[in-house]
Amino acid sequence: MIINAWHYLVYLYGMVIDSLSVCDTSERLSAYGINRTQFPLQYMGRWYFLAAASSPGTDALKIFTLMDNAEFAVHGSDNQDSLIFRAAIRAKDGSCIPRKWIYLLTENSTDLRTEGHPDRLTELFASRCPHCAILKETENSTSRLLLYSRFPQLEEEFMDEFRDKSSCEGFKDVLKIPQKKEYCHLVDAGS
Repeated sequence: MIINAWHYLVYLYGMVIDSLSVCDTSERLSAYGINRTQFPLQYMGRWYFLAAASSPGTDALKIFTLMDNAEFAVHGSDNQDSLIFRAAIRAKDGSCIPRKWIYLLTENSTDLRTEGHPDRLTELFASRCPHCAILKETENSTSRLLLYSRFPQLEEEFMDEFRDKSSCEGFKDVLKIPQKKEYCHLVDAGS
């Protein structure tokens, strides 16, 4: 009888914990808030990379552990079928690493494909943060969330929102970019 009562209590405890950890729809990722009539214009300009999240036990965040900070410039292509990203990445060892890649626009969608990586899908998601962008990159069996902001520092409430959305999507590992060193010089977005 005591064993049955113990099993019942453990069962109830598990149900209570599960009910507390259930994410409501406002915490889940959604593309609903993206202004599709302005897309992709609202993403042009300068961005700072602030955090990334992934599932535990994957190497999806490994590349970001070498970074101290990163600033990006986004501009459209001449034929308006892609977004060009330029990055100035400051590594933890102090070196500056310039990068450039191209996101191909998907017709009638906010989803993006990365040139040279046909299996990589990048989805854009809305956030309560008016100056933030959340991207989900999926390639083969790995995926991760990326948080960008127009400003190098983010209010803690919006970092908490990113953590909540990450957790609701099953991304328990969250890496905040340190930003302790001076930013590298970023080449002008139009060049």
